[in-house]
Amino acid sequence: IFDVGGVLVSGIVGGMVAREKHFDIIGFFALSVIAALGGGMLRDVLLQQGTPVALTDPYYLVFALVGALISFNLRLSGKWWSRFFIVADAFVIGAWSATGALKTLSAGLGIIPALMLGVITAVGGGAIRDIAVGRIPAVFGGNTLYATASLVGTIPAISLWFAGYPTLATFASTMVGGGLCIAARRFRWRLPEHSHFPLTDAYGKMRMSLAEYVHQRELAKKHALPRGAGSSVGSERADTGEPVAGVEEKRDDRTLGARSRMMKRSNK
Repeated sequence: IFDVGGVLVSGIVGGMVAREKHFDIIGFFALSVIAALGGGMLRDVLLQQGTPVALTDPYYLVFALVGALISFNLRLSGKWWSRFFIVADAFVIGAWSATGALKTLSAGLGIIPALMLGVITAVGGGAIRDIAVGRIPAVFGGNTLYATASLVGTIPAISLWFAGYPTLATFASTMVGGGLCIAARRFRWRLPEHSHFPLTDAYGKMRMSLAEYVHQRELAKKHALPRGAGSSVGSERADTGEPVAGVEEKRDDRTLGARSRMMKRSNK
């Protein structure tokens, strides 16, 4: 049920993109099928577990085409339609993340491949759709959490599958992944973007800072009073014949002592 409902929603969203690009009915069918089935078909090709399910189960292709016809005949625009598709698409992301992860584990692969194929199943179709119309895929950044929500959604699915609850795993992954995706849209949660700060620029800035520091230290040494300045000033006064304060005081003491001794002798 989750898978087929997700195919219908993704087919409608793909058709809405075709409407924005003013495609004809063939363009609607193509984008709806790519958006709805592209991720799952890519997963099945990578797993090599037989023919992709989208080709063996007729309901998948039928519901994708129905989504294309709905978006071709109805203009689904406005605030409430936008909110509906945001919520529906978010829960589709969570459900398909669980589907991809569980099928990978059932094929005998490990946890890391399950995480990767869970994300590919969820966002692969949308990425291929964007490339088909000449747009940068939304999962590459500049948007709220999308692929990240899918990745987080695979964690409860994998955990519950190992615990022996595959049905509960799909439900838990749908709630976790969908809830995170909706919260990210509501609170504008985004991953940090790359800022231009290459290693060569960092090394150049470090060298400039070090050179400036050395220059400032040299200026400070030139303007500071050198050590032994008092003794050098005293020696300069002695060389020029000016009296030095300590030597003059000693001379005065000696003169007074000599006079007092002469006065005592005369009195005798």
